[in-house]
Amino acid sequence: MAPRPRALVIFLAVAVATAMAAVCLAPAALMDAHVAGLTGGALRLAAAEGTVWRARGDLVAGTSRLPIAWRMEPWALVQGELRLHVTPAFDGPDRAPHADIAISGPRVALRDVDATIPASALAGAAQPAAARLVGGDVAITAAAFEWAPPANRGAARLQWRAARIALADGAMPLEFGDVVVALAADGDRLSGPVSNEGGDLAIRGTIAVRADDAAQLSLVLSPRRPVDAATAQVLSSLATAESGGWRIEWRVPLR
Repeated sequence: MAPRPRALVIFLAVAVATAMAAVCLAPAALMDAHVAGLTGGALRLAAAEGTVWRARGDLVAGTSRLPIAWRMEPWALVQGELRLHVTPAFDGPDRAPHADIAISGPRVALRDVDATIPASALAGAAQPAAARLVGGDVAITAAAFEWAPPANRGAARLQWRAARIALADGAMPLEFGDVVVALAADGDRLSGPVSNEGGDLAIRGTIAVRADDAAQLSLVLSPRRPVDAATAQVLSSLATAESGGWRIEWRVPLR
């Protein structure tokens, strides 16, 4: 006997309501697998509380932990866009980190970004073994920035405070003071000057990233105080020695 229309409608309504509840109440801990997958396991999400739509937790890279909270806009997903609002995990006098992030295909738009991240966390995301070789914190600020080649626009500022790098395990770290990178987006290009204040070496140069091409770093390192022979030897293995310092010319293909 065929089911009555009213019973079928009720069954479908219950099924839809159950599916929506499962999605809406999905635990935030499920995000850990996605974060780990996107970063090759370099970043994880720990101690997550709430649902995938509204939650808080710790972003973990090696031994570094950054407390964050987020809120996702469900209806934006219907339009094919991910809109994420990152806020401080706890109320307090320091309101960072915060950011509004919109992702749609290759387009990434950032608004009102103010976050300070341990340098070891960023290094660990790129290469887990590098996390223990760097120190300091990286402050990232951007009022408006959009990566949508060939129509990139906006600006962002990165300040690596108390920058420190150990060139090898067991070696004395080099101190670079405060390193500043001022990035401007234009067309399919993202570029800007690199400089620092304080530290063992003065840094002057530029960084440029061209969509679907390569990232290029061009720097000159000049000693502000005598550098021991072991450190000079390591620097010479990474850069080209020249009168008064070392020159770095690195090009990393993006495809």
